[in-house]
Amino acid sequence: MKIKIILLLLLTYSFALDQNFEDFEQEYKNYQINDPLVNYNKAMTHFNMTLYTYGFRPILKAYDQVTPQFFRVGVKNFFDNLFSPMRFVGNVLQFKFENAGEEFKRFITNTIMGFGGLMDPASKMGLKKHPADLGTVLGHWGVGGGFHLVLPVLGPSNLRDTLTLPAIWYANPVSYIEPQWVSITISTYGFGNELSFKLDEIDEIYYNTPNLYPFLRDAYEQRRQELSK
Repeated sequence: MKIKIILLLLLTYSFALDQNFEDFEQEYKNYQINDPLVNYNKAMTHFNMTLYTYGFRPILKAYDQVTPQFFRVGVKNFFDNLFSPMRFVGNVLQFKFENAGEEFKRFITNTIMGFGGLMDPASKMGLKKHPADLGTVLGHWGVGGGFHLVLPVLGPSNLRDTLTLPAIWYANPVSYIEPQWVSITISTYGFGNELSFKLDEIDEIYYNTPNLYPFLRDAYEQRRQELSK
């Protein structure tokens, strides 16, 4: 059970990676956020930063150096294409039919012309990705985020988005692969490969941002509000 919970968090983080870290600073504003667990959240933010610094970062730096770029990009494209149907459904449930249509076109294009999603011809054709998940669907229809919550590994979240993790996991085709350890291995590898493309952005945020915790908290909450509109 603990392993599945961890994988739920890792999977949701792959959705978080759809949200470009470069957008965070542009969208950052000070406003009131429900944060009754502020002391816990600050401690967990410090834990995540330490885990990244001494765990994920050196491993992924080594992975980046020894793995050919085309291979990492292919894996990244494959997982992105795998999540496209979930983004399609998320946009439909928000009645964002134009976005849903573009996601559908992306999926068909990349699946057929991109050799099962290993390549991304859709982006070259101007078809944009439109992040959407169950949390943004609920937010769109008026369900508040609740209190802010920093999760192990994932970082910033809130009560609403955390409670959607099981549904997101079971909507992922990889979760149905048997035996379970294969599913866990594939999901973890996809998460790590995706994260390897974000090391510079994460370094910039973690090591060069004054008042790191409120910045991450406010940026996350505002980004989720923007996606829920």
